[in-house]
Amino acid sequence: MKKNEPHSILFTMKMIVDRAATLYMARAECPVTPAQGRALMYMEKHRGKPVTQGELERYMGISRATMKGILERLEAKGYVRTAFDSRDGRVKNVYLTDAVKRDKRRVQALLVELDEQVLQGLGEKEVANLHAWLEKMYANIS
Repeated sequence: MKKNEPHSILFTMKMIVDRAATLYMARAECPVTPAQGRALMYMEKHRGKPVTQGELERYMGISRATMKGILERLEAKGYVRTAFDSRDGRVKNVYLTDAVKRDKRRVQALLVELDEQVLQGLGEKEVANLHAWLEKMYANIS
C-alpha cells in the first residue's frame, strides 16, 4: 500500500469499531462491554421470554466459547441467569434479571451518543445509504 493510498474498507470499519468501543468503555457508567450490551439488548427485545445461548451466538456471529464467556461475565455482574432447558438438556436458556433495568437507560443513551458522534456531519439520506450499504455488505458475507 502506498503512503497516501486509503486503507481497505474492512480495515477502516475495524478501526471505527475499535475506536467506538474504546470511547464506550471510557464513558460507560456501568460495567458492560459493547458485546455484553448487544447481547442484553437482543434479550430485551424478547420481552422477558428466554433466549437460548445458540440464538445469541447466531445473532452476534460469534463462537460458542466466546458467547459462553460473555454470558459468564454477565451472570457474575447479576444481569442474566442461565439454566439448561427442562425439555432439552443440551439447550442453555438465558434470562434477564431485574438488575438490567437499573443500567439499561444509561447504556442505551451512551450507544445513541456514540452513533451520533460517528455520524456527525452526515445527512439523513447519507445515513440511510450508509446503513443500506452496510446491510448489503453484511449479506454478502453471511
